[in-house]
Amino acid sequence: MIQNTYRTGYIKLAVAVLLVFIVSAGFSQTRDELEKKRREIQQEIASLQKTQSEISSNKKASVSELKLIEKRLRSRYAVINNLNDEMRLIDNTIFNNNREIYRLQKQLDTLKQQYAGTIEYAYKNRSSYDMLNFIFTATSFNDAVKRATYLKSYRKYRDEQVLNINKTQLELAEKIKMLQANKTVKSRVLDEQKEQKVILEEEQKEKNQFVSKLKAREKEIEKEVAAKKRVERSLQNSIAAIIKREIEAARRKAEDEARKLASSSVTAKPAEKTPAAGTSIAAPIRKANILENTPEVTKVSVGFENNRGNLPWPVDKGTITSSFGRQRIEGTQIDEDNSGITIQTLPDAPVKAVFEGIVTTVYDVAGSQTVTIKHGKYFTTYFNLSTVTVAKGAKVSMGQMIGKAAENFDGDGEILFMLNEEMRFVNPETWLKNK
Repeated sequence: MIQNTYRTGYIKLAVAVLLVFIVSAGFSQTRDELEKKRREIQQEIASLQKTQSEISSNKKASVSELKLIEKRLRSRYAVINNLNDEMRLIDNTIFNNNREIYRLQKQLDTLKQQYAGTIEYAYKNRSSYDMLNFIFTATSFNDAVKRATYLKSYRKYRDEQVLNINKTQLELAEKIKMLQANKTVKSRVLDEQKEQKVILEEEQKEKNQFVSKLKAREKEIEKEVAAKKRVERSLQNSIAAIIKREIEAARRKAEDEARKLASSSVTAKPAEKTPAAGTSIAAPIRKANILENTPEVTKVSVGFENNRGNLPWPVDKGTITSSFGRQRIEGTQIDEDNSGITIQTLPDAPVKAVFEGIVTTVYDVAGSQTVTIKHGKYFTTYFNLSTVTVAKGAKVSMGQMIGKAAENFDGDGEILFMLNEEMRFVNPETWLKNK
């Protein structure tokens, strides 16, 4: 019975140790992920600060710079939230460690009490005569063998009790050590959290001061935004005309092919419909679209769609300073309504096609060179280029350079990137990779 009790206790201890190991491993992995994410956000903040210092050299408060400050503030909040998540994980681990230490201490006390009982029993029956008497008073030979085996097992049990006590003491010491390490990490995270909150307060003051500067320039900014809107309306009209021409050309081509087919079918015997070589009968039916008038063009459309959220950026290094849709410039009564996204970059930075396609047009809008590329039923437009390296009708591949970024009103590198699904403008940001 004593031996069975020992085995049951040892199994429970082994299971508990395994569970603690699994929980600790999971915690460590999650913390590593949080710390990796925090490093990425902090790198983004450093990049935003660098970009801001580059564009603020003209000493004039601009909307672009305000957008960078706002984005930096959002990133700073993300860092603090990340630290809060890590703090919760650490607190949870400290709680689990404290609970495990309490359990191990209780277990150690129980093991010591049990061992003390065996020592006391051994002391009372310490003479060889008592042991021999215990064996020779057996009622039969088999009973004597059982009694001798019991004495041998009892001695083994005492030895194993000592071993179990030592193991539990070592495990308890290790848990206490882990608890101290977790408390040290918590202290470090708390210090970093306080530091980030101080920086956040400073950045919030910087933003408030900057908004005041912008408000003083509100009339001037209103003129700049109005000029930008005029340019964008002109650009929208140009894109609409380009896409309309493409649709009309595709429709005429379809009508010509239909007439040719009708003419040939007058004299030709109707052929049985069979699937083309290399095509699957069970292929999913795609909604008919006039722009997808060949299998090759349809393939490009499908490829573009399948890369939603994973398209490369049109510039290697850039920050979105104006998002898609309507938004108010903080501290003013001025609204922006963007049909694309404005990306801040370096002057003359290479601008690249985000997907394979055909250049439909290279044209000028308000003195800025523009390229529109057709990707099946999708169109991407790259506005405000200083130079263009492709021509109308050229086939381009994903990542191929099509020109260089020009400067904006404030002398900073900038492009306007737009995406159309046929005639409809859609938000390009949701199609690009997260940086």
